[in-house]
Amino acid sequence: MMIVSRSVTVKARVTPRLRSELGMETQKVLKDIENEIARIEETLLSASPKEIDVSSLFDTKKKLIARKETLLQNLKDIAGLQDGQEIVRGQIEGFYDLKVGDRWPEAMACEIVVEDGRVVAIRDNDAISVSREYSVKPPASSGSLGKSQEDEH
Repeated sequence: MMIVSRSVTVKARVTPRLRSELGMETQKVLKDIENEIARIEETLLSASPKEIDVSSLFDTKKKLIARKETLLQNLKDIAGLQDGQEIVRGQIEGFYDLKVGDRWPEAMACEIVVEDGRVVAIRDNDAISVSREYSVKPPASSGSLGKSQEDEH
């Protein structure tokens, strides 16, 4: 047996609360970008070309505008998320007790599902394990990973 490090996918189950949080986070970043674009425009209007690097400021402004357009599309995508849908929120590192005979792809596959800040499922390998407090809900059809610990509340 050997303990190995592996990536663990963290997913979030979409709820009205998650949609609201994602929307607010995106709107905050949009506001920051708009403020930065305004600052650049003010600098371009008030400073002489000898005092500033005009082409660098225009490049930065162009990149910010492109980022703003991407975020506006993200807002539309967030609004279209369906309750119960699982979306990837990131990856963390975890450990696994690797044994001779383990199937490599299954050993390296693990997911944690979070709903409104609470872990509701751990999907790992070929077995199913459930807390007595909660009932089992089958993994979403998008990539079941075998072992699943899930709850419904």
